[in-house]
Amino acid sequence: MADSSTLRAQRFRRHQRGDHSLCRPQRCPYARRDSTAPPTPPAPPRPEPVRDELGARGRRLWDEVTAAGELPPLQATLLREACRIADRLDRLHAQLDGRDWLQLENAGEDGGPVTVVVDRALAEARQQAAVLKQLVAELRAATTRSTRSSPAVQGEVGGLADLTARIAARRASPAG
Repeated sequence: MADSSTLRAQRFRRHQRGDHSLCRPQRCPYARRDSTAPPTPPAPPRPEPVRDELGARGRRLWDEVTAAGELPPLQATLLREACRIADRLDRLHAQLDGRDWLQLENAGEDGGPVTVVVDRALAEARQQAAVLKQLVAELRAATTRSTRSSPAVQGEVGGLADLTARIAARRASPAG
């Protein structure tokens, strides 16, 4: 007999919290195979060595943003991409200024001439700068959303809940 939707939802919620007592052994590797063995907890996610893979400008950006504390996963991913783009922009700028050379590997063994054409570096730099601007704006918006106190305290509009409260207050007040 198939499980009810309530049982499936309950099983899913407990599984997400790390409680595998309702999980089916054939579907979840952490479910108990027998009733005497304790459940094996899932391995904690490994922290990725983000700072080590970045250049000087990316590290500086990473350090400045993460100085206040750990970021939620979505914001950390956006920050990682912003740091990579910042490093990429530094390399493109150095190549456009003539301070850096493109490094090529020998692609052919026949010894024939190889023609390398480098164009559109400036256009790529502009596109990368635009993407960096968007990522930073999204990070800034997400950070201010998470650190902002209640909208009623700051006098800002707080969305649907605030609108509903204002309508209810208006209806409750005497007309005139």
